[in-house]
Amino acid sequence: MFSSMDLSARAEEVGASFHDVLHLLEASCLLARARDVRDIAQCVCGLVKRLVGADGVTFVLSEGELVYYAEEESPERLWKGRRFPAKQCISGWAIMNRQTAVIEDIYADPRIPIDAYRPTFVRSLAMVPIGHEQPLGSIGMYWARNHMATGRELFLVEMIAEASLAALFRAALQQDVEDLRSRAAPAEGRSRDEEEPSLARLIPLVAHDLKNPLGAISLASQSLIRSGALAGNELVKVRRILSSVERARRLVEEVLEYARLKARGGLPLDLDDARLDAVARSVVEEARTAFPGRRIELVAEETRGTWDCHRLAEVLANLLGNALQYGHPERPVTLRVETREGESCFEVHNFGPVIPGELLPVLFEPFRRGRSDGHCSVGLGLFIVNQIIQAHGGRIRVRSTLEQGTSFTVHLPRCQMQPIDPPLECAH
Repeated sequence: MFSSMDLSARAEEVGASFHDVLHLLEASCLLARARDVRDIAQCVCGLVKRLVGADGVTFVLSEGELVYYAEEESPERLWKGRRFPAKQCISGWAIMNRQTAVIEDIYADPRIPIDAYRPTFVRSLAMVPIGHEQPLGSIGMYWARNHMATGRELFLVEMIAEASLAALFRAALQQDVEDLRSRAAPAEGRSRDEEEPSLARLIPLVAHDLKNPLGAISLASQSLIRSGALAGNELVKVRRILSSVERARRLVEEVLEYARLKARGGLPLDLDDARLDAVARSVVEEARTAFPGRRIELVAEETRGTWDCHRLAEVLANLLGNALQYGHPERPVTLRVETREGESCFEVHNFGPVIPGELLPVLFEPFRRGRSDGHCSVGLGLFIVNQIIQAHGGRIRVRSTLEQGTSFTVHLPRCQMQPIDPPLECAH
């Protein structure tokens, strides 16, 4: 912590103005009113961007061996919602070394892996730790031009980092108090057994409890089908049961994934070198088994990159399943995988009912459904798809017309941040 004399001398040394001091007082007041970590992160990003004129700002939290990019204010998406090994990123360096990192040219600093930054606008940066003895995180500033952070800029952000540290401790204390209250005696006039959890907590709990009975029904149905003891209408009925159970299991998984996303505030990735065309072939084979008799055309060129294959398989399976479910049964569904202008792309296309134009802007929001024709859905599939794609630093686009059909096109950068295990060449 700084003494008042240190602050005064430092402010005078770096040329901080009277207005700068007023802005810092305002920042302290705003952070004092922040209710939780999310509020703190959003407040800090907005304040820093306005005070120092940086092109982008990130708010990073320390999670032991990992760092979590909790919030950002940037003209284009950087790394919000993602976790990386602290030893492999400059935010982690600032936290572990307990000192500010100032980099005028990212292409000239050996701590910056160029391949990870090249797709972004960033040319210069400064990273300020939040705290001194054991930093809780760091605040990153980014410029789209070569810029050496000035003493004034660093002073202002260091002061905001100090206010952030106090706000984070206060938020943690408040959470502890609320946890104690939740474990205290139930409300007056009601027994503990009568206390009910909120709907937000109840839904994932119920979904989790549904997994076991649904799994048992699925296994029993598959066992009956494999036994060869069923024929005719009985076999048809059991297959319908299995199909219904699989749909229910997918809904349960979507609800649980949504709950996990809300709890974490982002989606961690397990990255590895992979071939997107190989992932696509595997998903198509599974889809052909699940939708016998349907035409699925795969047009794929060899496409290599660094991705979370399991997550991308989820994306492909969801988009392909939607296309088969909603598409015209007599027309083929096409999955195309290729490289375009340095990006890896895949597109799922089908002919069938058009997605209404008013739904396109909100199609990837939670609990939104593209069509209302009686199919079983809670409207979380496309939301989760979009979260996975954004976690990879990619984007998804939708086109739906009667003449050209419906296409979901995904663009992915070929180089991602390093996972924890195993280590790869691409790092932040």
